[in-house]
Amino acid sequence: MRGPFFDSGVRKTIAALAGAAVVLVTAGFVLDMVWLFGIGAWFLITAGLLEMVYRP
Repeated sequence: MRGPFFDSGVRKTIAALAGAAVVLVTAGFVLDMVWLFGIGAWFLITAGLLEMVYRP
């Protein structure tokens, strides 16, 4: 079965980055650790850039 969600794992990578970003930003906010918040923001930026560049 092929489709837009089975393309070489890029969609899974984007979903994993976005999920990790949510977890890191939330943890950084709750624990008041700016570095966790920053890493989460970079993960979200990376996921957004991959989504914009990769269009099946």
